[in-house]
Formats: sequence, C-alpha cells, structure tokens
Amino acid sequence: MKECRVGFLPWWTENPYQLQLREELRKQGWRVIGNPPLSLLRILLRRDGLDVVHIHWFHALYSNNYWKMPYSMLLLLLYRLLKNNIVWTVHELDFYESRHPKADAFFVHFLMKVCRVLLVHSEHSKNEVLQRFNYRGTIMTMHHASYSGIYPQDTNKAEARQRLGLLLENRVFLYFGYIKPYKGVEELIDSFHSVFESDDILIIAGKPFDAATKTTIGQRADGSASIKLYLDYIADDEIQLYFAAADIVVFPFKHTHTSGSLMLALTYGKPVIAPHAASIPEYVDDECAIFFNPEEQGELQNAIIKARKMDLSIMAEKASLRAQSLTWAKMAQVHALAYQVVSRA
Repeated sequence: MKECRVGFLPWWTENPYQLQLREELRKQGWRVIGNPPLSLLRILLRRDGLDVVHIHWFHALYSNNYWKMPYSMLLLLLYRLLKNNIVWTVHELDFYESRHPKADAFFVHFLMKVCRVLLVHSEHSKNEVLQRFNYRGTIMTMHHASYSGIYPQDTNKAEARQRLGLLLENRVFLYFGYIKPYKGVEELIDSFHSVFESDDILIIAGKPFDAATKTTIGQRADGSASIKLYLDYIADDEIQLYFAAADIVVFPFKHTHTSGSLMLALTYGKPVIAPHAASIPEYVDDECAIFFNPEEQGELQNAIIKARKMDLSIMAEKASLRAQSLTWAKMAQVHALAYQVVSRA
C-alpha cells in the first residue's frame, strides 16, 4: 500500500498542536513531514513526494521577511495547478499587530483561491469564511482538542499556592497566555481594580507582545499586592502551577477567533470567564463558563462579581468533562477526510 505523505507548513514544535496531530495521523496511515524541502524543480517534475500540502499558520512563511511572500505564493500556485492538493487550517483571519496588514490580507485572499479544502475549528469560523470571502471549496469543521495528557498535572492547589505565596482562602483569578493589546489584559486589570475584595488575587502569567506592553501592564498593576505578575515565557512544566492555584481563568478578549489558552483551561478543569463572541460559545456553556459582552461597559466587572457567587467546584467538574470529550483522535479523523479529498487521483 502506498504511503501517504502530508507536508505541514510551517512546522512549529513549540506548540503541541502539530505534534499531537502527527501522532494521531500516523495511526491512520498518514506520514507528516514538518517543513518539507520545497524545490521548484522537484515540484515541476512532480517529485516533491507530497500527497497533501497542509498550511497552518501561514503568516510564519514570510513574517520575518516579507520578500518571501512572492516565492511562497509561487510555490502554492504550482501546487494548485499541478496537484490541487492544498489544505489550510484557518487558525486566524486577522492579524491585529501585523507590520503589513494589507499584505497579510492579500495573502488570505490568495489562499482562498488556491486551497481545495479549509479546516476550521467552529461553525462561527466557517460562517465567517463564507460571508467574508465567499469561499467555494470544501470547508470541514472540527473542534479544537484539549491538551489532556500533554502537560504535567501532578501539582495540587495547596502546593501551587504555597509556591506562589498565596493563601488557601484566597479567591484566585488567572489570566494565562501571550499578552497582546487586543487580548484585553489592561482592561482586565482595571476591571479587577474596580471590584476586587480583600481575599481576591489576580494572576497574570505570560509573555508580553513587546517591551511597551510589558511596561503598560506593570503600570496598570501599580504595585498592587492583589495582582501578581509573571511576565515571561512560562515553561511547559511550570504551566500547571498557575492553573492549579487558580479558581477561575479569565479571558478578557476584545477580539478572538479560536483560543488554545481556553483549551488549556478546560484541560486543567477550570471554569472560565469569557466573551460571548466568536467561537467561544461552541466550546463552553453556562455550566462551565461565565459569559460577558465585550462591547458593553462594565460587563467584565459584573462577571468577576458573579464568579464570587458561583459554585466553582461544580463548574470545574463540567470543564473537565468538556475537555475529555475534545480529543486529537476526533480531529485527526476530520483531517484524514480532508486529505482523502485532495489526494484522489
């Protein structure tokens, strides 16, 4: 039987997303090659060895050098003309801090023309693609898997809080993830300042987008003893520390498409405060989430106040059950269907 080979572009091992997919796809007979060598001559001679070209975070193909964009487009155009075997997972459609947003938008439109199949993580994403781009190819929907079994989970609340200098009686709110302006972390700090009580603690853990963002976050926190800042890259074996210490995880996003951090919160069995927007309501409901409207003033403060009145332990159980239902095997099954479509002779 012929081995079917898929090229992942780009290959990003810092995030377990592609690593987990690769393992599940292997079980289904697909060999994943990360960042395969792309020779124009080999492509023209049809000797590149790829049955499927799968694009993930396309921005990484040229973001460090925008002169690479024309070359990337030429490669993909050849694949479109010679094999018509391109798949794109639509992780995001907008780039809020891009140096060249018009160029990125142009590349998105280009992908809509050359990709035979799109993979999306929600019906919201599917509808957005259809409305904004009138895409005429095949769109397949799959739910983003949780990270169950990937990150360590052997620290309990007492141990975690002792290491972080917190008390068991504290009510701990956590923001975890990359800190970018559109993620609303500054607004979270302001909202917390306006409604916090003596036992409340807000932890902000993650690497800021740039030095200016780091400075702004520090200024907003203003040395408050109730706000703990860990503004740096969090190593994989340290992630559990922050989630184990937390009672609830807050996502103050002003804009979002899909969120790996949300999946991480569910993985650790944590209820969330999140905007009722984009794809989020397809992943969590009122049993494990407190929603707010990001367009309404004071909604985030109200969600923080509401969290104090909820039985967060019951919500945590529901979050864990939700995480267990979102598996990489299910995602791989949808990928296999997409690959079968584009690799047919």
